Amino acid sequence: MIVHATHLRHCFLVTLAAATAAGPIALAAEPWSQIVRVDPARPSHFAREDGSPVFIFNKTAWFYFVTPDPEIVLDRAERLGTNVLRVGLECRYYEKRLGWDAWPWGGTREAPDYTTFNETYWAAVEARLTRAGERGLGINLTLFTSLHLPDEPDSFATIRPYLERVLARLAPHPNIFCWEIHNEHIANPNFQREVARFLRERDPARRPVITSNGTTDTPIWPEAPWLDLAVVHHCTGNQPAYDLRDWYLAIARNTRAFGKPAYNNETGRERRHRNDDPVHRRKQLWIAAAAGTYTTWHSWDGCEGIADPEYVAPGEPFVRPFADWWRSQPFADVAPAHSVLQVDGEPALRDEVIPVVLATPTRDVVLAYLFTRSGGRAIADAQARLRLPAGEYRITWFDPAIGQARGAATRVAAAGLHRSILIDLPGFTDDLALRIDQERADDPVPMPGTG
Repeated sequence: MIVHATHLRHCFLVTLAAATAAGPIALAAEPWSQIVRVDPARPSHFAREDGSPVFIFNKTAWFYFVTPDPEIVLDRAERLGTNVLRVGLECRYYEKRLGWDAWPWGGTREAPDYTTFNETYWAAVEARLTRAGERGLGINLTLFTSLHLPDEPDSFATIRPYLERVLARLAPHPNIFCWEIHNEHIANPNFQREVARFLRERDPARRPVITSNGTTDTPIWPEAPWLDLAVVHHCTGNQPAYDLRDWYLAIARNTRAFGKPAYNNETGRERRHRNDDPVHRRKQLWIAAAAGTYTTWHSWDGCEGIADPEYVAPGEPFVRPFADWWRSQPFADVAPAHSVLQVDGEPALRDEVIPVVLATPTRDVVLAYLFTRSGGRAIADAQARLRLPAGEYRITWFDPAIGQARGAATRVAAAGLHRSILIDLPGFTDDLALRIDQERADDPVPMPGTG
């Protein structure tokens, strides 16, 4: 069935079609049918209503609600393995190129009527929300993108009917993942606090409420009790100033430090942010996850190129393996554990090959990612030191480029946390992933001086 709705004021056609776009879809996702919230038992992660964990992987799709063929967006998201779309409910980005204006109110942007609503647009929004949920996609709903109201009490009064409409019409959709107040605007903190309080008090589902700043090395207002996630943006690329360890890894670790889910919902894109190196982009994704954070695939096809079904961003072939690998791991059960695995050898090697490690509290499962700071660097005959409880372990090696196991597993015996063991790393170029599973636990041995 095809549903048409014409947005008369802005002269574009909204089309919802049951047919899929040309080209294979890697895997059809299950419908998004449950509310997702911050997991109270694991407050750095997310859980569905039934308690099952969710690995969130976001993709920008600013004009999903107005692009002529939304199936292009949904098909691309499925191919990439993303399960959240970041969409602007109010948005006028790329006006010169696209000529679109997502305007939810009455009147026009130049002569707004905040007491009435663009009903044709709202009907399209609801239809596309439903369709995204059927395709397994949640929505990071950004309430304000181009509209910046002043930090005055009248601003909240002006948009209160809008917030009431958002909750009445959109909150019943289970695939609203979070409410994002502003995209990259922080000049009205009192206004944003009032909006956040209103949403938190009146959304019966208690979805996360967030906002965002521009590129920084730390999340926006992470201490604020009215913001549920630690949100950061780094719209940067692969230039020398943005080192994989000292910029990307450092920011991920900063963001993970606040006892909230760490969420980067806008990373650097190609062209505009000069994030053009495919392997560097792969490393950025894996670093973010290995540091215990949730990240985003931000690209031209989520912005000006949203209607282009053929476009392939630099590094795109690496995205689905990343998503599938991390979604198959017990991500919600592990936390940063920097001392579990450390590269051994000369200082120059340890300065070049950087490990990022997650582990369960008992270290019976360890997930680690090693990357070279230099592009195309081949590593051979390297070793690492492991610090594990006494027992026997199996190490499975993975190629991050394809997300698949490589070579034979390695088995090691650990004597306890008081003594590290040395292991050989398989040769690799650029990056290597591994998973350590405890196969047998020995009786615990106390560290010297603690018995």
